[in-house]
Amino acid sequence: MQLKVALAGQPNCGKSTIFNMLSGIHQHIANYPGVTVDKKSGFFSTKKLDIEMVDLPGTYSFSSYSLEEKVAKEFIIDENPDVILNIVDASSIKRSLYFTFQLLEIGKPVIIVINMCDVAEGRGIIIDDKKIEKILGCPVIRASAAKGEGKKEILAALENVVELKENYKEFKINYEELEPLITQVQDEINFENNEMNKRWLSIKVLENDQVAIKLLEDKNPNISEISHNLREKFHDMFDKDVDSFLASFRYENSDVVCHKCVEETKKGELTLTDKVDKVVLNRWLSFPILLIIIVLVYELSIVFGYKITDYTWPILGAIKNFVADISPANDIAKVPMITDLASWLVNSAVALLNYLPIFFILFALIAVMEDVGYMPRMAFILDRVFKKFGLHGQSTLPLVLGGAFVGGCAVPGVMSTKGIADDRARMATIMTVPLMNCLAKVPFYTLLLGAFFLQDMGLMMFYISTVTILTALIIAKFLTGTILKTRETAPFVMELPPYHLPTFKGVILRACERVWVYIKKVCTIVIAVAIVLFALLQFPGLSDEKQEMYNKEETKILANFDKAVSKTKYYSLVDTREEVASLLNFYDGYRSKKMAGSKSVDESYASKNPEFYKFLKVAKDDKDAKKINTALRKLSTGRNTILRQQKNDKIESSLLGMAGRALEPITQFAGFDWKINVAFLSSFAARESAVATLGSIYETGKIDMNQTASDTSLDSVDDEMKNQNERPEETMSRNSGYTPLHAASIIIFMLLTPPCIASMIVVKMQTNSWAWMLFAIFFPFTLALVVASLFFTISSAFALSGLVAMTYYYLILLAIVVIISFIPEKRINWTTKPKS
Repeated sequence: MQLKVALAGQPNCGKSTIFNMLSGIHQHIANYPGVTVDKKSGFFSTKKLDIEMVDLPGTYSFSSYSLEEKVAKEFIIDENPDVILNIVDASSIKRSLYFTFQLLEIGKPVIIVINMCDVAEGRGIIIDDKKIEKILGCPVIRASAAKGEGKKEILAALENVVELKENYKEFKINYEELEPLITQVQDEINFENNEMNKRWLSIKVLENDQVAIKLLEDKNPNISEISHNLREKFHDMFDKDVDSFLASFRYENSDVVCHKCVEETKKGELTLTDKVDKVVLNRWLSFPILLIIIVLVYELSIVFGYKITDYTWPILGAIKNFVADISPANDIAKVPMITDLASWLVNSAVALLNYLPIFFILFALIAVMEDVGYMPRMAFILDRVFKKFGLHGQSTLPLVLGGAFVGGCAVPGVMSTKGIADDRARMATIMTVPLMNCLAKVPFYTLLLGAFFLQDMGLMMFYISTVTILTALIIAKFLTGTILKTRETAPFVMELPPYHLPTFKGVILRACERVWVYIKKVCTIVIAVAIVLFALLQFPGLSDEKQEMYNKEETKILANFDKAVSKTKYYSLVDTREEVASLLNFYDGYRSKKMAGSKSVDESYASKNPEFYKFLKVAKDDKDAKKINTALRKLSTGRNTILRQQKNDKIESSLLGMAGRALEPITQFAGFDWKINVAFLSSFAARESAVATLGSIYETGKIDMNQTASDTSLDSVDDEMKNQNERPEETMSRNSGYTPLHAASIIIFMLLTPPCIASMIVVKMQTNSWAWMLFAIFFPFTLALVVASLFFTISSAFALSGLVAMTYYYLILLAIVVIISFIPEKRINWTTKPKS
């Protein structure tokens, strides 16, 4: 028999722990259709049943105030579950009963699970569950999910659902003064073709619940008018609003049930939570403690997580090498298109997968803070500061994760905005998190500071770190005062749950869920976008004249190689173009695997082709092999030079290169030329590529073709590479023609510029809107261009140095933040108006 179970409860009631306890790992995560709220389903079987359990979003009520409430209610209406499993926090049962009454009124069988009974008992709270069961008329089960207690009883109750449905008795609260109006609604409204409980729908109509009204308006076109008139009538008769009347009535009934069924033997005594809160929420200690926790999260996830990538990178490197091995081989300086595309795609995917250890630790720590109960306390501490700028106390963590301290990542930062209840603040946070200094931006800053601010790196890094915060506050204030001003704001409900110990299984499962969602939803789209970028960089391709020139260069390096090795005893192994190409690919593949840190690479290559391997690991007495080794290194260098020049020419003549040139008349006011434009455009796929693109563009390719190897062995490939190439910042400083003022302007543009594709995809996921994603791209891009242009033009007019101009820029932003912090904020609390 199939059974669909809706798991409902208030936030922090242990609902997820119950869900994990019952469903194990058989879970499926998705979004509810059309919204960004997670839909978590678990599938498992008992002796009698195949159960699908759907974990509804945690809500405090069943009205239509928040997105989570609407989603939960629509699920009940649309999916028609067989039974509702209501999780109740035993330590705050009075508050939980308010929500329970709303569930019971729906007209579906309800099973109440009083969770965390062990915590309640520790506080001297004695609950008579049998009496609650008798009063409410539904099964009541005691559980302590964190200890695995109650699972057997819950499953037994679910197996008795058929009997429960057969003996179901409608739950009814006598609302006294409101009863005549409820009856009137039931008389006037046409409930035809509707399976939901009429009394519940009537109450919802009186509450002006838009979900219920929408459900009934097909058969009742004047239902909104009926609702309005009856609400006005009730107000005129009793001088009360229906909503507040219902709320107070339900709270009174909760109080009555609690007085009859709950006894507190330690009432008045401070609980452990109270004692901890005296420290954690202390006026003077709360901020330092918060700072320590934020730094700890940052250190563990970003810093420690990044170190872990040292161990995961070889795995990704092996994937790259595998793709390279199965791709068609290069023919000297001719790279097959399919090989080029495969390399581009695998590099794009690997660049994102490289952050998985960071994300896993991050999501695990967020899960710990959620389970412990610190997240609402963090919001409580910072709400007063942030709301001056239209943000919310819960915006703290997303901004920190996004890189408030330099080195974060916008992807988890934006993803963590999901928990912000205030819709306007949530949107403002989503729009400002990408402004933070994500980890991928750090190499770019390092490159520019090393090239132009070598003596003032510390001060410039301080400016970069703090300017982002100031900018985010200003932009948040601007957005919430303009395009977001009609968005609903939620009153800051300071519900501070008791502290709980998180369960290892729950934390790991939640971290895995979120990482898996990232892998599926981000990487797939990123690959699609990477293909588009690849095409933009490949086409229309080299001209015939250019191609002919590179063919001649290729012929020349081949001739040099042939001349150098023609008199050796091994000449027969490399006397054709195919054999030379094979040897060259063998040599470069060996170098790549050595540099990637692959172990046993020597054994592998020695067994793969013993003849060629002689030219890689040259015996001291084998002069002919040494000659071929030397010629081979020159050939490889020559090929790489040709490939690099071809790539540069392709970039310049590509559609993306044309776009860079097309932007030059505009970006010249910010001090940019077409090359930096191309770097920024290409970095849209991933910020790291900005450094790679600049390095490629400013690479002179002047490598000494007559260089002779002093060491015929290849044991130290890294050292060899270092000797052949100067540092990128030195190359850029020498070849770009930029000044420190140019670099400062570029940095400001980078600080404000649109984030990478992955961040944009997550913005789309969190806002569920392509329009907002496009806004998140073009608004900061336009702002960045305007600000950088003003910065560069004005600074040039006053002949300011890069450091002095940056100092003035910083002070101006600081002054703006101080001024706008005194501007009062207009708030629109929860309404039923549709979002704009």
